[in-house]
Amino acid sequence: MKVNQGEMAVSFEEAMQQVNAAPSLRKIKNYLDNSNMSADMKAILYDIAGFSIKVGQTVIAVGRRIFEIASGLVVKFPNFTLSTLVAVVIGVVLNGALGGLPVIGALAAFFSKLLVLLGMAKGAIDDIRDNAAKSEMQRVSAQFDALGLGIVKL
Repeated sequence: MKVNQGEMAVSFEEAMQQVNAAPSLRKIKNYLDNSNMSADMKAILYDIAGFSIKVGQTVIAVGRRIFEIASGLVVKFPNFTLSTLVAVVIGVVLNGALGGLPVIGALAAFFSKLLVLLGMAKGAIDDIRDNAAKSEMQRVSAQFDALGLGIVKL
């Protein structure tokens, strides 16, 4: 039984089909090499994509599937991605500009973290209004839950 990308996996075999259908490491490397990211970011993402676990005699390339899901989430949840990115940039600038001052530096560090959380919440709320987040997270949860690892429960 072939499982399409949008369907939920209900058995271990179907979940393995979806994991095995994830892009190969060569395709991920080509995608990263053609992107405008820094070399350090490319190396980190490639390391994540190369992560695998062994269950019994089966090796599961979880990292490739995580990379595929993450890149899909960026496309499906643009509000969350953009607002989190803007909040992180503003937080880094705020913390960098005021971080060296004794009392104000501690406040700047606190407010930069709070700003990131607010940015994430704002983007998530905007995406939830679009009703995309709930169905996508249920689909992703079901895929990993079908592997029987017992780590994903929503």
